[in-house]
Amino acid sequence: MTRIATPYTRAFCAAALLGALAGCAMPGAETPAPEPAAPAAEINPGTTVRPGGKYVLIDLDLNQLRFMDGERVLWWAHVGTGTGFRLTTDDQNWHFSTPDGIMHVQFKERDPVWVMPDWYFIENKLPIPPADSPRRKQPYGLGAAAVYLGNEIAIHGTDKPELLGQRVSHGCIRLANADALRLFHNVQVGTPVVIQGGPKEVAREQPDSVASFTRPRRGSPARKYVSPVASVPTPRLLARLTQQMKADTSTRWADSAGELLERGLGDDTEALRGLLSLAGSAPGEIRNEEYATFLADAFSRGSLRAAVSLARIDKAARDRAADAIVRATLSLYHGSPEDATAPWPTRRVPKWRLGPSGQAGWTALQEAEEAFRARHGLRSLAAKTER
Repeated sequence: MTRIATPYTRAFCAAALLGALAGCAMPGAETPAPEPAAPAAEINPGTTVRPGGKYVLIDLDLNQLRFMDGERVLWWAHVGTGTGFRLTTDDQNWHFSTPDGIMHVQFKERDPVWVMPDWYFIENKLPIPPADSPRRKQPYGLGAAAVYLGNEIAIHGTDKPELLGQRVSHGCIRLANADALRLFHNVQVGTPVVIQGGPKEVAREQPDSVASFTRPRRGSPARKYVSPVASVPTPRLLARLTQQMKADTSTRWADSAGELLERGLGDDTEALRGLLSLAGSAPGEIRNEEYATFLADAFSRGSLRAAVSLARIDKAARDRAADAIVRATLSLYHGSPEDATAPWPTRRVPKWRLGPSGQAGWTALQEAEEAFRARHGLRSLAAKTER
């Protein structure tokens, strides 16, 4: 497998700990079922990721995705992976397998448009349109969200959740839409995705019956995924998230946090401030660690808005949120934090852009970065970054 090596990394190979939470709550259920304990997972010998860093692990033998924090499983879900079959024509050849190895998040997208490849038209016995034809574009064809890994491989939502846990895709990794959104908020560009296992047999030609079973539905357009809490007013949703963070043992909190995050990146300042204020409020470390990735996502996608919102919440909450943003951002980056391109949050927005009303948020982030540097024996950069 491909290896990543930086001055800040070293290899580890250990069984992932049990006891993490996972699963996807069913919309409309009055009493959500608790998340099942995560299955144990082993990382292949020779796989190199940074100890303590966050990454995605895809187990092709069990068709499972695990979002990892070092050796801990933060959550897991069933996925659909490549069938392993081959499709050939006179001049083209496809192998529908999910490759193993280490890949990295290239970019991510909400409500992605699927650009249908040639094999879709061949499987459906349709004429192949030109490469730039609008007939190739299917809105919401990749579900609620997609995390792109390169080489035409993505982790994305699906309109066939009943097939998850099986080898049913054309190579991509399918997730239930709620889980695809959750992962979208968890990861950043550059986050490692470790894919391991899978069949080693030689691919055989794809039967038409299998093509009919696995290919996207034909005849009706894909529908946009709507969050089960989309209609809940912000004050009520914040109250709900507050309770879920403290007591709820299901994944419903991720639905609430994701909805508030998107509103906050729009024009709902109450949603963003409330989201930031809840940093570190869960009784368990596992949930707090994952919640921090949502805050890191909010900051990476709306740095100015998030910094100003940080400045406008009370200092104790501001410090907790700033610490969560810094820790999560750096834990998702597996290069050296001394790199010139390391994603320190204060590098995303210069202090002078914020004005007097927002500079307290930037200062809180700088202080959190200095605390992080001190914990990890890194040299202080406070004098260089404040400009």
